[in-house]
Amino acid sequence: MLEKKTTIKVPNAYLPMLEDLRFLQSDQNNPNVTTIRQQEQIWASLQKYGWTYPILTNKDGILVDGEQRAEICKQHAEYFAPVLRLPVTDVDRRMLRQILNKLKGKHNKELDAAEYMRIIEQGEKDCLKTLLASVGEKLPQDLLDREFSVSIPATYEIIVECKDEADQKRIFDKLKSEGYKLRILTL
Repeated sequence: MLEKKTTIKVPNAYLPMLEDLRFLQSDQNNPNVTTIRQQEQIWASLQKYGWTYPILTNKDGILVDGEQRAEICKQHAEYFAPVLRLPVTDVDRRMLRQILNKLKGKHNKELDAAEYMRIIEQGEKDCLKTLLASVGEKLPQDLLDREFSVSIPATYEIIVECKDEADQKRIFDKLKSEGYKLRILTL
């Protein structure tokens, strides 16, 4: 039975979600930090109440929420926990972490600012401002004033010069029918 993989209580609904914590990954950028006392309290809570909610990761096993719980369990040779893998992008993973961290924990301001920068660089400045406003915080002024460029993944592209709009449409339609992924660019 799966529950025998851990001494921590696991609700029946979470049993199919048990995963080996040693295979999950941290991005090493979590701004939520815990003291030794808080870590002891987390461990005591896990022992007393069990897994009241799962650890969250993206589909690749990169931690979204529960990094401290996972680390504390590994320190106590408890290697299995319920893990909910979410189909989220990197920026959504970071936004979720911010949302869930704001609900609990103490934050390292420098790590928070670095995380904010990563979110902004991925084009989610307005969402981040809204999130922070919802918990009574503001984006630091130096980040508001900074100009960020959104990084675009590397692609291999060609630009075809056309005589006019009709020629552009003809070439576009021809290449599209051949299965090429296209977008119109007018300079």
